Parts: sequence; C-alpha cells; structure tokens
Amino acid sequence: MQVYRFRLLFEEQEDFLRDIEIKPGQTFKDFHDIILNSVDIESNELASFFICDPGWSKQREITLIDMGIKTPDTDFDDDERKPVNIPIPVMIMDDVKIREVIDDPHQRILFEYNFLNPTTFFIELMKIVEGDPKKTYPICVKKEGTMTPTATPNFLSFLDDPDEDAMLGELDKLIESGELEEEIDENYTTEPEW
Repeated sequence: MQVYRFRLLFEEQEDFLRDIEIKPGQTFKDFHDIILNSVDIESNELASFFICDPGWSKQREITLIDMGIKTPDTDFDDDERKPVNIPIPVMIMDDVKIREVIDDPHQRILFEYNFLNPTTFFIELMKIVEGDPKKTYPICVKKEGTMTPTATPNFLSFLDDPDEDAMLGELDKLIESGELEEEIDENYTTEPEW
C-alpha cells in the first residue's frame, strides 16, 4: 500500500511545518480534517484547496461547500497584455479523491481556511512512500512549531477601552448641552430626484 506524504508550510511562520501522509483513495475532506487537527484549528469555517502549477498559479478549486461562486484566476490577454479573469473549475472535497488530481510528482496545493480572516498553507507532495498497515490514515507524521494564529480584528474593541469611554462621555455631554450642533444642509431632501 502506497501513501502520499505532503508537507505543509504556514505562510506567516518560517519555523512551522507539518508532514501528513494520506492514502491516494482518501478524499480532500479527509485531508482537510487532518490539516485542521494537526494545527489545532476548529473546523467551523469555510475552506478550499487550490491545485496549483509549479509557479503556485491556481488551476482548480476543491471547496468544502459549493457556494456557486467561481474563483477567478488572473491571466494576461496576449493581444492587449492586460489582465483577464478566467474562472477555474470548482469541485467538492467529499467528491474528490487525492489521486484524481495529483498529476505532478511535486504537486503544489494552496489550502485557504476562513475567508474572512484567511489562513493560507502551502502544500507540496514530497514523495510517495510505503504505508504501514498498522497505521490509520491520514496521519500527521512530523510536527515542527506551533501555529500562532493572526489576530482576528475586533471591530467593537473600542467599547472596552477606558479612554474611549471617557471620549464618548464627553461627546454625550457636548450633545446634551447643545454645544455640538449639526450643520443642516437646506438643500438636502429625501425625495428622489427623478
């Protein structure tokens, strides 16, 4: 039995890597789950794999859920040398086996997790090895470094800042005392212009 050994690198940390072994007949959903498990990320966000060429250009998307959105890839129009967006094919993780898309001995893949606060992993097929019948695949066979997630922006964090509370209190006093008056545009109307 052969298994594929993939190496994952995290775009924001040089000291991070994971080596994952997976059977060719397992799905990209299995691959998705072992990646999240190996980096201690909860599986509650959307994610996609992008099958890439050797220069990391996206060729195909394998997504967790079909949202009906085609991700464009940028290419150049040879006649006018301006960027042209070309939709790339989209497949679903549960439906695609690993061996169905691996066509390069050093296949490159991007894994993007959480599209609102993206985390991107660079994945490359390192080698095909003989599997151990005693092991349950997929499996993480090498871990180096811990992932330090990027901070998720908290758009309401100013409410917890004591200086902001003082400023908001001063603003309330100015409004109540009438010292802060709005300028009224006499030409403003809520009626449509047509």
